[in-house]
Amino acid sequence: MTLTGLIIACLSASPQSLIGDWSGKLQVTPQASLKLVFHISGQPVVSMDSPDQGAYGIAGDVAFLSADSVCIKVPKLMMGFSGRLRDGRIEGTFEQRGMKLPLTLEPGEAKPARPQTPQPPFPYSSEEIIITHGDVSLGATLTIPDRPLPSLPVAVMVTGSGPQNRDEEVFGHRPFAVIADYLARNGIASIRYDDRGVGKSKGDVTAATTADFAEDAQAVADWARANKDFGKVGIIGHSEGGIIAFMLGAKPQNLDFIVSVAGPAVRGDSILVFQNLNALSKAGVEDSVASIFGEALRKAFSLKIGNPDMTLSDEALSEIYPSWNDSATTRQLAEGIRGLFRGDMTPWMQHFISYSPSAALKSLSIPAFLIYGEKDMQVPPSLNAGEALRNAPGATVKIYPKLNHLMQHAVTGNVEEYNSIEETISPEVLSDIAAFIATQ
Repeated sequence: MTLTGLIIACLSASPQSLIGDWSGKLQVTPQASLKLVFHISGQPVVSMDSPDQGAYGIAGDVAFLSADSVCIKVPKLMMGFSGRLRDGRIEGTFEQRGMKLPLTLEPGEAKPARPQTPQPPFPYSSEEIIITHGDVSLGATLTIPDRPLPSLPVAVMVTGSGPQNRDEEVFGHRPFAVIADYLARNGIASIRYDDRGVGKSKGDVTAATTADFAEDAQAVADWARANKDFGKVGIIGHSEGGIIAFMLGAKPQNLDFIVSVAGPAVRGDSILVFQNLNALSKAGVEDSVASIFGEALRKAFSLKIGNPDMTLSDEALSEIYPSWNDSATTRQLAEGIRGLFRGDMTPWMQHFISYSPSAALKSLSIPAFLIYGEKDMQVPPSLNAGEALRNAPGATVKIYPKLNHLMQHAVTGNVEEYNSIEETISPEVLSDIAAFIATQ
């Protein structure tokens, strides 16, 4: 199931008794479950969260509500849930695209603990600022330590892909807030900002690419450089933000240091092929089938990179994916490849699959700390760490055992695990980042 391919609801009991929050676990496969949360208000309306997928506030329609039952539907997602109140629980059936699964909802919403989220009182000050360049304005938080290091260094934090707020909030975790708090307690200033189009930031994202987001990060770094209170200016970039750190760090006049957290060091199409193969493995697709698809996907990306406007005929598809029509599974996988050539690819994706950080890495001459998590299943170190070190031999490259893409201690490293992990970011990573910046 995808972030958008989630949930719905149909419930039961006295209308008033159903108002509130209800949560339960949907057992999708014997190995995989999804926590679902329904928020029922008195209009009656409902919204749904799928915390394990990072999806919140999904709007639904209450199709039926009586003294002992309720039904909720989300037609555009082809989802629904209907159930009846028994012994204080709503017992019912979840439906989506022909799939029917039992689902029992308990009253209340059990929120996982996030013990590292900063809590007052704070031994530092924070200030709201706005940084503009062109038609983009970025709402940001400037954090200044009460006991700064000499020649106060400042780190600009750059988020990963997708629209994110200044805390890079995901699954209830606020990693950039945690990093800013730790840096301030160790004498280092920081600036974290909402991505354009998010929170207090403004700007067009529809045609924006990683290169455009790099201009945003550069504008923030330039603002910091112009502030005479600061000494060294650097970037901490996570995931796509790591690519941006490479881009800007390649020009030594831009920055004094960079920290890349899980930054891809290979071309974007290689990252996407890996992620697709990992998804197929989790879905139980045979290795031989997945391997052939992976090679076909790689060829499809290469065609798209060479000719962004090309279409894909059956003949062309058969040439890169000879077995595409062999089974229902391969036909479904082939539809994914066809989708690349239907005009659905955004400017961001076209840039991402085409861009290789190798040239930027080779041009790095400033201090660079490049870190990866051993269990990262989004930007795997097996694919990226060695390539980063080969292209930037002067950088410090470190792989942390048992850490995932968010730098949490993990079991599998898969995205589905992020929400259940209470740790937001490894204390060792925090300590190493602060120590690296302090030496600059």
